[in-house]
Amino acid sequence: MDICILQLGTFGDMILTTPVISLLKQRFPDSRIFFICGNRNHIVIRYHPGVYKILRWNKFPATLLRNIAWLRFHEFDFYVDPKDHYSFEGQMIAKIVRSKLKIGLNQKSFNFHISIQSESENLNLHFTERVLRTLKPLGIVWEYEFIPLPELYYSEENKKYYEAFLLENNLEPNGYLVFNISASHPRKTFSDHSLRHIFSNVDFNLPIVLTFEPKDTIKALDLKNKYKFLNLFFSRSILDIFPIVENSFAVVTPDTSIVHIASAYSKPTLAFYSGLDSFFKKFHPNNPFCVVVRAEKGDPGIQSINTGSFISSINSFLKTILEVL
Repeated sequence: MDICILQLGTFGDMILTTPVISLLKQRFPDSRIFFICGNRNHIVIRYHPGVYKILRWNKFPATLLRNIAWLRFHEFDFYVDPKDHYSFEGQMIAKIVRSKLKIGLNQKSFNFHISIQSESENLNLHFTERVLRTLKPLGIVWEYEFIPLPELYYSEENKKYYEAFLLENNLEPNGYLVFNISASHPRKTFSDHSLRHIFSNVDFNLPIVLTFEPKDTIKALDLKNKYKFLNLFFSRSILDIFPIVENSFAVVTPDTSIVHIASAYSKPTLAFYSGLDSFFKKFHPNNPFCVVVRAEKGDPGIQSINTGSFISSINSFLKTILEVL
């Protein structure tokens, strides 16, 4: 039995989709699970043992034609597009895919045999719950109160890169705190002013590993120049982030995919979120060990959280985890 899942979203979307893989394998042990992924997010499941094949969807003419030809030649038993709002690209792929049963949102068109609930019907559900809902026609019903955690895998080479970093910086597993300074938009992360005050006024009592996206490299280097105690982790891809978070003592981060990576490993986390309620319901941390500080209602970022609140919440978080753990 061949099952195909479409997931063209962000790193976070793919991370929060991973629980469906083991559920599908439990329900259909002999199945082959295919994914149609975006040109970036495919790496999240590159080493997942439950994934049989990944098709990277991009718009380069040669690759696009090759993908279309492969999808027209191959026939799946089940095809699932869990996106609960209209996507022109998703609808076009649904037309191309050959499958005995197609599950997705029939909105503005009727490309699916079974239509899933729309976003308006899913408003109170977490992203992972929304994806799980689409598996009901396959006989998979999640009946537990908790939401399943992400399932993340990385390579032996990622592990060696992480171990070399620890050795170079004289760090021990579970003996450092990950402090992430990057997010999808500047308004969703700490201002330069706040970062300077945080690192000047918080007594971390733990070595700090600073994580950041390539776009924030200059900012990270500037912080390192001012605060010598910071250990900069230059990740080559998101796969390098998995072991550094997995083996951390705790994590401090704005809302970004690292929140969900920390959830996968049940790491104590302090996460700063926007004041958008609908977004928070959809992407809140699925982690019983996560403390959330939110911006003022309606704030699409975290800029309404003042520097004093950042410092006090970090101090409180550190005091709690150091006392408890």
